[in-house]
Amino acid sequence: MSREMDCGQAVEMLHDFLRRELTPELAQQVKQHLEDCRPCLGHARFEESYLAMLEAKVKAAGCPDEVRSRILAVLRETTQDEGG
Repeated sequence: MSREMDCGQAVEMLHDFLRRELTPELAQQVKQHLEDCRPCLGHARFEESYLAMLEAKVKAAGCPDEVRSRILAVLRETTQDEGG
């Protein structure tokens, strides 16, 4: 049985969760934490909206896929480094 995830762990894994890049077990732990923690759920909803807006703007600008992928990767890394 897996241990309960805390807010710091959930936030640290949030971008990978939103991009469906976690293992099924970790994804379930993050999902369960978000269901139980309103502040983290609010944070997740904001991050999801923010990433969707960025992706839409990059696509609208006609950016090549390779450049788009690199930009989004840097944004994810930067946000994770800042604890968000």
